[in-house]
Amino acid sequence: MLIIKLTVRSFLFCLLLLSSLSRAETINLAVPGPGSLVYLPVQLAVAVEADKAEGLDLKLRFFSGGPLALRDLSEHNSDFTVAGLPAIASARADKMPVLAIGQLSQAAMVSLILRKDLKGKVHNIAQLKGRRIGVNTSTRTARSTSQMLAEYLLNNAGLNADDVQIIPAGQTREAQRSALIGETVDAVMGDEPFATELASKNEASILLDLYNPQRSRELLGGPFVHAALATREDVFKEHRLVAVKVQHMFDKTLQWMNSHSAQEILDKLANQPGFDPQRNQILLSVMQRNPKMYPVQCAWDPKAILTTERFFHGMAADQAESSLHFSEFVRNASPEVRP
Repeated sequence: MLIIKLTVRSFLFCLLLLSSLSRAETINLAVPGPGSLVYLPVQLAVAVEADKAEGLDLKLRFFSGGPLALRDLSEHNSDFTVAGLPAIASARADKMPVLAIGQLSQAAMVSLILRKDLKGKVHNIAQLKGRRIGVNTSTRTARSTSQMLAEYLLNNAGLNADDVQIIPAGQTREAQRSALIGETVDAVMGDEPFATELASKNEASILLDLYNPQRSRELLGGPFVHAALATREDVFKEHRLVAVKVQHMFDKTLQWMNSHSAQEILDKLANQPGFDPQRNQILLSVMQRNPKMYPVQCAWDPKAILTTERFFHGMAADQAESSLHFSEFVRNASPEVRP
């Protein structure tokens, strides 16, 4: 009789569990990738089932740049996105009803990669004058963060955007490699682990690496928000609890990252798109030499907001961008927390 009771209880528990899972709310999230180190926490959230812990079912939609992911958000194909905070600001300045609700990085996570035949010929950014630089894809309503960072580096070297040709080069290993190998571009504002992989195969060389938070701070004047979580104003207003759950999902993901080694993180990502276990040794080396790329929670760092806002104003393309204050669109989903 006891065995029967236990069996019935187990059966009822399974039914309750299945019922709970069936009620999980589907969240469509647009993100550049897959396989980019910048947006690694997004794919890790799926891998460690941080979404399930919040009663969510996270579905990822991949794009070749933050502006394309933002367009997907604005067209209501997704309700959340993770993109570069400067790209989000650019979209907001163009009147897109987008709100940034959390940060997922604390460095300008890009590498400037040269075609292999230019190694030894181009020693600094100033020598890129007259050449073609590939960046993540922009749209009519938003410039990509990598494009703004490219323009920032050019300005620091005494050049401006008119001194080079800016070309969309995508945001995947295959797209960036193809652009370099096919000589569509002379250099790419690339993502890791693609940059280190290409350099290790002698298919390209790295001119500048900003994945190291200290190097990024020195160049930009403080901590920098690259990857940021965002949603539309209508979602934030009408489905605030869902926004809070998504924020908590990423808190759980970042905390999991903070308590596990780089190798354990990669082991979890083994079945995720863009994370090939055969290439993990390269990714592992990048993560180990840059251990503080990600925050421990997605609550805003006020210093990082100020640095990123100052950067954005310095790279403003028009009056709408130069007059935009980040306080107009930077929020926290939890009302008791202030940015």
